[in-house]
Parts: sequence; structure tokens; C-alpha cells
Amino acid sequence: MGKMTFVFEYEDGKEPPVNAGMEFMGGKIVAAAFRDALEEPEICNEIGPDPDYLEKIRSQL
Repeated sequence: MGKMTFVFEYEDGKEPPVNAGMEFMGGKIVAAAFRDALEEPEICNEIGPDPDYLEKIRSQL
């Protein structure tokens, strides 16, 4: 099964609702990022898992 990535830009507060299993242009949405995923670095400089990962995530909530 082929997968494609589309990026849409919306004005703040005018984003459409997104839900699991939603269809678009004949395909089903299987993942959505509620942030600008293109601004994230694609290269990971870390050799292994970060032992403080869970604590970092919890501090962002």
C-alpha cells in the first residue's frame, strides 16, 4: 500500500476537525500531526534512547 504526505496550512483557529479513519481524496488518514512537523529536524544525533525521555515529555504537558 502506498503512502503520501500532504501539508496544509490553515489560519489559526480555522483548522478542520480530524479523526481516525477519516477519508480524503480516496485514501484513509492514518496519522496526523497537530504541529508543524516540517520544522522538526529529520536527523537524530543521539546514538541510543534518551533515558530522560519520559520526564521531558511529562514536563511539556
